[in-house]
Amino acid sequence: MEVGAYADLLLSDGHPLQNLGLVADPGKNFVVIMKDGKVYRNTVK
Repeated sequence: MEVGAYADLLLSDGHPLQNLGLVADPGKNFVVIMKDGKVYRNTVK
């Protein structure tokens, strides 16, 4: 990571490699979605 770099980030409510069902409902299970440095969803409080 470096200053000014774009980032892609998925923050899930669980471990997606242990529970692939998390990916089936991203609106419910992904608490942060960021693509190219732009935040599309952020429910972290």
